Amino acid sequence: MLTGLKKVNYDQLDVLLSIKGLQRWDNPYTTEDAHRKFLETYPKIFIKEKAILPGIPEKRTKGVHSCEFGKGTVPSKGSHNISIYLDLIKKCQKLRSGSPEFVEKLNILIKILRKIPIRRSSEEHEIVHKTMKIITGISDQLSDAELKQLSKIVTREYWLKGSTVDASQEFYTVLRGSFRPLTKYYKRTIAGDFVSATAESGGSAKEPQSTSQTLFGIGSCFGTLEPLPPKMHHNVLTIVTEENCDFLKISSTDYLRVKEEVAKREKLAKEELIHACPSYRHWPMVFIFQLAAQLKWRKFPADHVLMKAGELSEYVGFIKSGSCNAYRIIPALVKRPLGKMMKQMKQVLIGQLHPKDSFGEVSVLCQTPSTYTLKAGTPVELGIIDAADIHGLAPEIQLLFEQTVRPSFENVTFDDLKFKYIRKETEKEWEHTKDIILKDALFYKGICPGVGKWIHKHLVSNWGEKKNQENAHVSTYR
Repeated sequence: MLTGLKKVNYDQLDVLLSIKGLQRWDNPYTTEDAHRKFLETYPKIFIKEKAILPGIPEKRTKGVHSCEFGKGTVPSKGSHNISIYLDLIKKCQKLRSGSPEFVEKLNILIKILRKIPIRRSSEEHEIVHKTMKIITGISDQLSDAELKQLSKIVTREYWLKGSTVDASQEFYTVLRGSFRPLTKYYKRTIAGDFVSATAESGGSAKEPQSTSQTLFGIGSCFGTLEPLPPKMHHNVLTIVTEENCDFLKISSTDYLRVKEEVAKREKLAKEELIHACPSYRHWPMVFIFQLAAQLKWRKFPADHVLMKAGELSEYVGFIKSGSCNAYRIIPALVKRPLGKMMKQMKQVLIGQLHPKDSFGEVSVLCQTPSTYTLKAGTPVELGIIDAADIHGLAPEIQLLFEQTVRPSFENVTFDDLKFKYIRKETEKEWEHTKDIILKDALFYKGICPGVGKWIHKHLVSNWGEKKNQENAHVSTYR
């Protein structure tokens, strides 16, 4: 029995054979203590090898879901804990401040910033923009439009070790080196809040002596984007460099100018979007200005439900880009297996809304449920005005809404919907029948499209396009 096993613990085997009281040729009986000891010792004579499951290989092909693991972060060769790899993937998705990849990007940024802004190429401006987006102290305070404009005019400053920098009119980011605050506060946010070194490091604000001990390194920010009030003295945001430092500098004057330009462009874009809608082309501009002041930008993915049938709309929407599909639900007879007919509710496409179209005004103002469901046919960007903001407008504007705005797709009758549904179902059934007849005719001659030597690129592409059209047609009635 033991010869078939690969490994045996012979020490335990000797213990097993030396147990007194077992059944032998000279002893036909086994005592209770010997039997118990035998059962305890018997499993120990076999050496069980620990099974090692195959681990994920260290080298991974570059693709959509791949990432390069940093040094020292790859698990041991026998590890099969999937949570370790999930943590590694999350770390690879966002650069940590102080990581080798983060430092490398900042070194590239230093080389680019050595040129004056007018001598930088468009590719270099794009690199500056992308690098500024991964610096938390900058991206958390600026919008993408402001960030893109400032990335074209930011400069570099070099300070020697032991220099005192007054940051009451500029905003700095450490690209190389480190600094210590000399004052209680070292940074001011756009919201107007001052950040102290003790609060940033987690210490107590009642310990001013710990301020001089706080050291900030690569990726840290100090200063202010908005100039300090005139009554406040300049030695409020002051630091001292602990080594030779390279700083990315954003002037407060440049930020205020860019902020004003971006606000003007955004305001003009909102006014143009509202004025371009057919129902608002003859509105006085003074009322459009009031609507534009309440409008906010929102983005939605494809197939997102913007408005449900039978419910009140939560906002008035103005389509800036993309298209939306409007559906209405009707009862229809559906053929089931064995020829049985069953009544089901089907969604029928009644129309589309394109850029410079609006929706939701009648539902919000008249407090009437929507008569159709509106879905995003493609990724869309909307300018929306909340229902509460609409009701808070002046009575003259609400009266103008009632006089000029008409509900969308009000001319679509129930008979039109039935005719559209029957026509679509007939076309769908005919396409299916035609495909069956064509495949049977080809198969009769021994031709199998898409199999073996009958695989052709143009057939595969046509088949893929046709399949996508069928899927889109099927989803129309879901």
